[in-house]
Amino acid sequence: MITTLVAVTEFDWAGLSAARNATQEAVPEMVNRALRVLEDLLEETDHACTFTLVDGPLTGDDVVAAVNALLPANCRVSGLEPVDSWSATARAALPGMFVPGRQPHAWAEQGAARLLAEALTDWAVALMGRLWPASAESWTLTVHARDWYEGAYVDLVVRVRDRVWLLHLGVSD
Repeated sequence: MITTLVAVTEFDWAGLSAARNATQEAVPEMVNRALRVLEDLLEETDHACTFTLVDGPLTGDDVVAAVNALLPANCRVSGLEPVDSWSATARAALPGMFVPGRQPHAWAEQGAARLLAEALTDWAVALMGRLWPASAESWTLTVHARDWYEGAYVDLVVRVRDRVWLLHLGVSD
């Protein structure tokens, strides 16, 4: 079984016809479905993940205003830090930053659960690649919240033409 999962993690997900043939309108929902499966897989008592992808229009050149419109009402942009690669940032966060701690054997480097989560991450990133070119302007986001936001999070902002995308990866423990 692990041998099969290792082969899956080395698979070219972007080459899969489901990724190649998906319409631009369908891809965001496909990404969100993959993220929901990752949430379920990584969830544990007192360890709830929230992974979402939303987008909105960019008016003028004001990325901060566009991102503020995408954040919950009690939050605003505190900072945007440019990143060289949106895909490397997403892969660095998922699934590693969100792996639950109660079953370390299940989440070990070559454990089946870990390999499945990594394969799902690769699928989600391949789909995001349909939305965003590798060279898209991207930033990690620091959020100022008046109330609770997340225990830990990685928020990634990606700008493509007249759209701004917010990938939220958070955990509440």
